[in-house]
Amino acid sequence: MSRSWRLVPASLFGRALLTLIGTFGLFAGATLFIVIHFALAPVSQRSAADLAGIMVLAARTLVQLPPGLRDDYRERLAQDYALRLADEAPVVAPSAFFFPYVARLEQAMAARLGRPVEVVTSVANGERWFWVALDVDGHTIWTGFPRERLGTRPLEGLSVIAALAVLLVLVSAAILARRVTQPLNRLAAAASEVAAGRSPNPLAETGPAELANLAHQFNEMSQQVRDLLANRTVLLAGISHDLRTPLTRLRLAIAMLPADASPDLIARMERDTDEMNALITQAVDFARNVGTGGRALVDLVELITDLAADQPRVSWPQPPPCHYPVDILALRRILGNLLENALRYSQEQVEIRLDCRLPAPVISLLDRGPGIPESEREAVFRPYYRIEHSRNRATGGSGLGLAVARQLAIANQIELRLGLRRGGGTVASVHLPALEAPDPRTESAMRHS
Repeated sequence: MSRSWRLVPASLFGRALLTLIGTFGLFAGATLFIVIHFALAPVSQRSAADLAGIMVLAARTLVQLPPGLRDDYRERLAQDYALRLADEAPVVAPSAFFFPYVARLEQAMAARLGRPVEVVTSVANGERWFWVALDVDGHTIWTGFPRERLGTRPLEGLSVIAALAVLLVLVSAAILARRVTQPLNRLAAAASEVAAGRSPNPLAETGPAELANLAHQFNEMSQQVRDLLANRTVLLAGISHDLRTPLTRLRLAIAMLPADASPDLIARMERDTDEMNALITQAVDFARNVGTGGRALVDLVELITDLAADQPRVSWPQPPPCHYPVDILALRRILGNLLENALRYSQEQVEIRLDCRLPAPVISLLDRGPGIPESEREAVFRPYYRIEHSRNRATGGSGLGLAVARQLAIANQIELRLGLRRGGGTVASVHLPALEAPDPRTESAMRHS
C-alpha cells in the first residue's frame, strides 16, 4: 500500500469534499493574491511615498527655521501629523519587528533621496516607533512616527480573511458534497436491503435530474424483484397443487394393490411418494415470500426446551429464564432446521447453549459432525446446495433446510454464523437482533431472568 493511496479518502463524500476544498482553496488563494497585488499593494506603496515626502519635507523645513521657532514646529508636527523630529539617535529596540510597510517606506525614501535608507525601530512608553536618519545641510535629523499613525493591521486582516475563506470553503464544500452523497448513501442502503432479501421503501425521486432518474430506476428494479418473487411463489404453489393431485391418486392406487403384492415394493412406493410430498412442501416453503412477523415476548429457554423434547441426542442444560421479543414462529423454524441439520450429520450428542445477555442474546448449536470447510460456509445457505453430493436424502437431506433458515433470519434481522468447533464439528450461532429501545417491561423481564 503506497503512501499516496493512503492520502486519498475511501468514501465518495471524502473524495468530493477533498476535491471541492482543493478547488475552492485555490480560488480563494488566487483571489487573495489578486486583491493584494492589484489593490492593497498600490495603496500601500502610494501611502509610503506620501509619508516619505512628508518626513523629508519636515526635516528640511526644521533646519531652515530660526532656532526660536523649532520647538514650536516640532510640537505642531507631533500634534497634526504624528511625526517627531529629534537631534539624537533613538535607542534601537534589540529585537526585530515584522512590519511589511517598513520595506515599502525604505524603498520610497531611497527613491526620494537617491541613496539606500534604513528604518530602525524603538519602543518608548510601550509604544512602537520607526525612525529614519536624514542628512540636511550637514545636520542629522531623526524623523520618526508611531506604529499607530498608520492604523493598519495587515497580519490581523490577512489572518481574518484566510480564516473566513477556510471556513466558507469547508462549509460550502461539506454542503455540496453532502447533497451529492446523501442520495447515493440512501441508494446503497436500499440496495443492501434488496441484497439481504428484504423490500425497502421506495426512494424519494427528488433532487438533481441524474440522481432522481437513478432513484426512479432503482424503484422500478425493486418492484420488479418483488413481482418476480411473488410470481415464483405463485408458480411453485400451482406446481405443488398440480403435483399433489397425482400423488394422491398414487397413494390411492398403492392402497388398492392386491393383498399378494410385495410388501417391500409397497413400502418403497409409499416412501417415494412421501419423499416427493416432503420435497414439494419444502420447495413451496422456501419460495414463499417470508416477511417479518409480529414480535412477542417469549421465554427463549421454554422455546428451546420444547424443540429439544423427545430428542435423546440433544444436550440442553436449561439455564434460568430468558425473556426476549422475537417472531416465535420464525425463530422456532430457524432453530428446528439447524437442529435437524446437526442431528443428521452428527452421530454424537448435539449441545444447545443460550447466552442471554443484553442487547442481543445468542443461541448456539454444537455438534461433532465432519464440520463445514471455511470455503463452503456461505455456499451451504444456497438452495439445494449440499456438501454431500450423492443427493441421497438419507445422508444429505434436500438442501433446503439451511436456505429456509437463512431466508427467515434475513427477514427478521437475525444473523446466522457457522464455524468450526474445537475438537471437531460445527458451531451454528443464532444472533438475535439487538434491541434499540427495549420496552421497559421487556428490559425488566430480562433483568430478572
